[in-house]
Amino acid sequence: MIPLFLERPSARPGYRQGTTLLAIVLGLGITAPVSRAADSKPSGSTIDVTVSGQGIPVPGVKITLAPDKGGPPESWNARDSTPIGVMTTDATGHARFADVPAGKYIVTGNCGLPGNWIAGNYATRLETLAGRPAHVTLTVRGGAMARGVAVQGDRPAGHAKIRTESPDAMASTCGTMTTSLVDSVTGAFTVSKIPIGATTWVKGNLDLGPGQIEVWKDFHFEKPETLDVKLEFPLISDSDVGTLVLDLKADGAEKPDSGSAQLLQVKGDGSWRYEATVGVGGAGGAKTYSHLPAGPYQIRAHAEPGANKWWSSPIDSLRIVPGKTTRYTVAAKLRS
Repeated sequence: MIPLFLERPSARPGYRQGTTLLAIVLGLGITAPVSRAADSKPSGSTIDVTVSGQGIPVPGVKITLAPDKGGPPESWNARDSTPIGVMTTDATGHARFADVPAGKYIVTGNCGLPGNWIAGNYATRLETLAGRPAHVTLTVRGGAMARGVAVQGDRPAGHAKIRTESPDAMASTCGTMTTSLVDSVTGAFTVSKIPIGATTWVKGNLDLGPGQIEVWKDFHFEKPETLDVKLEFPLISDSDVGTLVLDLKADGAEKPDSGSAQLLQVKGDGSWRYEATVGVGGAGGAKTYSHLPAGPYQIRAHAEPGANKWWSSPIDSLRIVPGKTTRYTVAAKLRS
């Protein structure tokens, strides 16, 4: 064995402790580990984004990282802030952006949320520092679903149109109540992403004559569940409709410009309503409208925007008789 004699550290200038040992080790052919210089610091940061739905990780969400231009939240997805990266959350609900330069950024989730999730706190600002990781959590909440079918009598109403309203729902940065098209053969449709704890209206419209029949159902979901709904349109035959001849005159000698009239019939039992907006007046004189469901109507008319003189008429009543023609003249009150 070759003895190693270590020299005691010296106080003389320029002497570094361990120099003799390092020389001896290298002389014996032993390689010492080489460490990174102390002043070599990473220049980028890692941003870890988590999308959570009430504690449940949400995969498949596209996350956008873009420079913060200082604009208000509603313009965060505007084109003046070009994204520097887009990632999709993995099975654990995470998306990670690596080597992000230090700076101010905006992290947003794409509104094409998978499943029945509704966006909650879905965008945030953050500032990154060199070499320091950043963590962001975006939240979503569960929505309910209505599984529906539109029928007219005992037949599917495949040409119906569906719309939804929820006036008291909690606001979301992304759209809610996504409605599918009505299946032309079966009349089936779905409404997903319905807010919880709010009143939701599912409304169906069916064309008839110059207007539309409307039916509706209202819901108040207390939890993310799926309910079945049937929208039932009345079966109206040719013997249940009539014709309206609509004319226009002023309350004085002056002839009013053409305008539009709103016709509204609401069934007494609240099962459906019929509404139509039709033209009145003009060079052609009286106008004829057929296939109006028989029954009592309210009518109100006014001039079109841009008319030479504005006019309107008070709310009045008329009745459509099955198989008959009803004549009605709008009394236009001119305004000076």
